[in-house]
Amino acid sequence: MNVEMKEHILGLLENYSKREQQISLLHYEIKHSARISPKEIIDSMALGHGDGTGGSGKGHISDKTMYIALNYQERMERINAESANEIAQRLLELEGEQNRLRYYVSLLEKQEANVIRSFYIEGVSWEEIAQKIGVALRTVHKIKNRAVGHLAELYAYKAGLN
Repeated sequence: MNVEMKEHILGLLENYSKREQQISLLHYEIKHSARISPKEIIDSMALGHGDGTGGSGKGHISDKTMYIALNYQERMERINAESANEIAQRLLELEGEQNRLRYYVSLLEKQEANVIRSFYIEGVSWEEIAQKIGVALRTVHKIKNRAVGHLAELYAYKAGLN
C-alpha cells in the first residue's frame, strides 16, 4: 500500500479533534461575526465634520462626505460578504473531510472501527483500548495498522475516481 496515503490517513486521524475545534470556531464566527451596518457607516460619516467647526450651518452635510460614505458602505458590504464566503468555504471543506473520514471509518470491520474511533476520536489511550477489548497492546496496534491500511485503500479508490 502507498506509504504516502497511509501517512495522509494518519494525519487526518491525528488532526481529527483539531478540525472539530476549527469547525466549531467557524460556526461561531458565522453566527457572531461583527458586521458594520450600512446605516451605522453613513450615520457616523454624515455627522462628522473634519474641521471641528460643525460645518457652514447646522445639519450641513458635504456632498463629498455622502459620496465617501456611500463608497465606504459598498466596500464594507463587499468585505463582509467576502469574509462570510471565505468562512463558509473553509467550513464546507472541513466538514466534508470530517464526514468522509467518519463514513470511511464506519465501513471498516467492527473491531478496526472501534479501535480507530476510541483512540483518534474519543481520546482513549491504547492501554485502555487493549484492556477494553481484552487483547494485548501489541494486538491493538496491529488492528490500528490494519485499519489504517483499509482506510488508505478507500481513500486511494476515491482518488482514482477523480
